[in-house]
Amino acid sequence: MPRHSIMRDVARLAGVSNQTVSRVLNAHPHVRDDTRRRVLAAVRALDYRRNPAARALVTRRSGTLGIIAYESALYGPTSMLYAIEGAARSAGYFLSVAGLRDLDRRSVLDAVDWLRAQSVEGIIAIAPKPVVAAALAQVSDGLAVVGVGGGHDEAVPNVQIDNAAGARLATRHLLDLGHATVHHVAGPADWPEATERTDGWRA
Repeated sequence: MPRHSIMRDVARLAGVSNQTVSRVLNAHPHVRDDTRRRVLAAVRALDYRRNPAARALVTRRSGTLGIIAYESALYGPTSMLYAIEGAARSAGYFLSVAGLRDLDRRSVLDAVDWLRAQSVEGIIAIAPKPVVAAALAQVSDGLAVVGVGGGHDEAVPNVQIDNAAGARLATRHLLDLGHATVHHVAGPADWPEATERTDGWRA
């Protein structure tokens, strides 16, 4: 089995120190352009890949975020998962996803434990039901947790949009265009975001 290139190999080929290679890979601003080009050329030539495990030993950070996702074919939760993955990758994070078939307190807390065992630096929960936020509120301090959508709980930061205002504005726009009737296709009745959209449409 061929040996994978390590940082020392890159440094030797580029004619620089290991520290300089590290600075280039971490986009440190104080590296000369010609040095940066040599290091990146060596990285490509050796097909060098960072070792996340080795990096975690040095930095004491896993570089991994945990996602609690609802296993659903519905557009909303699925599109959220893809968007979070893209943003995390752009920021240099890996993702570990715990998919839930049932959105209940025990399932959510089991997912948190599973992600914690992987030393995730934080957890993002796609939380279409209030029970998810309520369960996350029981997670002990020391782990960053945020919910996306769903019910609001003062103990857990939550990212939401104003569904009621959005539905109200969309409905008003169609009425202003001259449509006499605007129908609303509602989401699951036990999802707060779906209820908010229905309320906005009614208003």
